[in-house]
Amino acid sequence: MMRLKRLTLTEFRNYDRFVWRPTGMPVVITGDNGSGKTNLLEALSLLTPGRGLRGAKAGDLRRRVADDVDLVSAGWGVAASFEDERGGFEIGVGQKPSGNGAREFLLNGAPARNRNAVAEYLSAVWLTPQMDRLFGESASGRRRFLDRLVVAVATHHARELAACERATAQRNRLLATRPGEDAWLSGLEDAMARHGVSVVAARRDLVTRLNADGGAGADDAFPAAALTLLCPIAERLEVEPALAVEEWLRLRLRAARADDGRRGQAGFGAHRSDFGLSDRVSGRAASDASTGQQKAMLIGLILAHARLMTQTGVVPPMLLLDEPLVHLDPVRREALMRAVLRFPAPILLTGTDREPFAPLEGRAEFIRLAAGRIDSPFQGVGDPEGV
Repeated sequence: MMRLKRLTLTEFRNYDRFVWRPTGMPVVITGDNGSGKTNLLEALSLLTPGRGLRGAKAGDLRRRVADDVDLVSAGWGVAASFEDERGGFEIGVGQKPSGNGAREFLLNGAPARNRNAVAEYLSAVWLTPQMDRLFGESASGRRRFLDRLVVAVATHHARELAACERATAQRNRLLATRPGEDAWLSGLEDAMARHGVSVVAARRDLVTRLNADGGAGADDAFPAAALTLLCPIAERLEVEPALAVEEWLRLRLRAARADDGRRGQAGFGAHRSDFGLSDRVSGRAASDASTGQQKAMLIGLILAHARLMTQTGVVPPMLLLDEPLVHLDPVRREALMRAVLRFPAPILLTGTDREPFAPLEGRAEFIRLAAGRIDSPFQGVGDPEGV
């Protein structure tokens, strides 16, 4: 089982200096609105590839002073120590003082060879209140959610996804500025096809494996979910080998250059995939379900994903649940708390009050935050720098 041993935040969001050594898992974090609960989860999410659970830019993560002026003389940083059956490891991420560029990663004290190298050590899946209507919003949020699940199972997916996105962005720029560069465009389209087919194949593999799951346990009270990958590339992969699908995608991208140049973006590719979710028993689609039903389906999906990773021997991801009890009925609230006690990786839950988490008393660590500091002296957690 993976353990979070230490977390340090420096000039991050509402934290100036915060050091915390968890004594156990799961952890329940409570506090008033604005106390820093979500910021703490966001900090952990930023230790993995991507923009974290808020999708924020690196320059927006620096702590602000009372007059709302950036502390331009200081950077920000997040560092954490973990331990699992492989031994201990440390991951750090941050932005240098006065820096305006991308995040920089450290892995075991040395610069990571690339930001996706950390995916070989750590992944994370999260649920936030903004995701309660995931199936009523744009496809981009659903893709990001699915890709986080994929990366947790297949770490190479992060590299393939980044390469595909990079080639797509470069092609968009080239079509806007130098549309006659046929050789250069062909090279970028080749990269989009190769990496894009790999990305879709990994998504398709995970969807297939999750659909083969037997469903939620009898005491989980969450609907077993059926996933449908909505993607023409995936449909081709059902009947054709990957190399043939790559060639088909190259030809399609080449034929679409004029249209893509006019619209300013590629209208076809792995970046247009979507997925649907439905209750396996009733057949009700998440897009037609209530907010509470959608949340129950997503939690059921995460639990199935955790079971899959346990069966395959892959290190499960951190699970970051921001206000997870909202919209759940009492039966499902208790079922979720039973499930988190079995989760074999760091899991953190937030809420404004302690009382709804009563079933976890004596079995989880509780901390209360106030203005970016631990405010529960009776807990005996955190070290002097964090209280």
